[in-house]
Amino acid sequence: MAHLGRWDHDKYGDIYVSTPNSVTICDPADIRAFMGNSAVSKADYYRILEFTEIENTVSFRENEIASVRHRQVGPYFKPTHLAKMEDTIMDLGIMTIKKKWDTLISSSPNGAAEVNYCNDFVISAFGIISTLVYGKKVKELSKSDAATAKWIDMTMMYLSVRAMFLLLPKFIVFLLLWPWEHYYHTLSNYIDEAIDTRKALIKKLEDENRLNDKPVDMLQALMEAEDPESKIRMTREQIHGECMLMMHAGSDTTSHTIAWTVHLLMLYPEHYKRAVAEVRSVFAPDHIITYKECRAHLPFIEACIYESLRLVPVTGGLLPRVVPKGGTMIKGHYLPEGTIAFVNIAVANHHKTFWDNPHEYDPTRFLHNKELQHYILTFSYGKRTCPGRSLAWWEMLTVLSNILKDYDFHMPKDLTHLGPHVLNKYGFPKTMDFKQYIAVKPVNSERDCRIIITRP
Repeated sequence: MAHLGRWDHDKYGDIYVSTPNSVTICDPADIRAFMGNSAVSKADYYRILEFTEIENTVSFRENEIASVRHRQVGPYFKPTHLAKMEDTIMDLGIMTIKKKWDTLISSSPNGAAEVNYCNDFVISAFGIISTLVYGKKVKELSKSDAATAKWIDMTMMYLSVRAMFLLLPKFIVFLLLWPWEHYYHTLSNYIDEAIDTRKALIKKLEDENRLNDKPVDMLQALMEAEDPESKIRMTREQIHGECMLMMHAGSDTTSHTIAWTVHLLMLYPEHYKRAVAEVRSVFAPDHIITYKECRAHLPFIEACIYESLRLVPVTGGLLPRVVPKGGTMIKGHYLPEGTIAFVNIAVANHHKTFWDNPHEYDPTRFLHNKELQHYILTFSYGKRTCPGRSLAWWEMLTVLSNILKDYDFHMPKDLTHLGPHVLNKYGFPKTMDFKQYIAVKPVNSERDCRIIITRP
């Protein structure tokens, strides 16, 4: 979708008719103005994200209902509440990765180890989500292999493909997807068990007058979430749906952004050296860098992540919205109410009016102009901005900063089709194909998502 969106923009410009009742808008300023309108709603397309056939935080089409859910869960995604979960995030994030990588280096005869960083980041992110949202670990990274990453990816593929076939009769969908069915049901049953276990625990703590000992995690937040205005709380089915959504939206998206950043730093050695110099000049080798310290002391590493979110956004397609009552004007064109307006994220993040050399990976652009951060639309924009963005940033910053501090990275010598001197049609280092990061990874991804790690 990202490639098609850019091709359409090159041919038709910043606003063009997509179908008889839809247009696509590409200019970041237009997108911010449009999506910043609180009356703009999501299109029916978002039904594809109703994994349990129940509306959730992302799929709500009616703004009023969406506002209720945001008031229910919003406070639990703020940094002040996430700080209470920092030990879990750090333990299952950077500490688990370090444990595995240190073991590999220690057992290596030459002090170097080859790792598939994409798989390791996926499993680590899923470990964080499973613990925060389900209240228990699935598998520890240090004891797993590619099978865990495959299970996660196949579940994602099942959910995505099933959503694409919503209009087909259910028996046909079953025939198409039955090879993957058990992946989905394993997760669904896992969620049900987690909810039941947590309810039993809370009942036990209540009987023992020890409610102060209740867990602090996202599962507890979902079970306690209440709209302060309407006093509405979520049903069991809604909690189940939100848990499924968080697994889908909170594991591979975050981990793939970290993976893209590592990949891009390997292709741009000058930025890699600057990132390493920044973190090692501030923190001692044996220090574990916290989220607060990342924000306070590592502006370039933060810029590296922003630039990854811009150059290769993991949500880089067309996001459909509905023009509200009264219509709207965009670039001199009147769009009647009810028109579907597709937001072209892929083009907005590369638009030449905002981004110099848009096809180059250049984190320094965010150091020179902090305002550009507000034009990164990967987390969406306006009232329907991704509620989990703070958690994503917590994971991305702490993992990236600590691995850059604790390990030296080198591309494998046999990775000859990628590297700083292998250029694309724009004259910049060629990145691995987007398909390497989608749910079902081709064989090549096992070769491309590799680095050699050593201790400094």
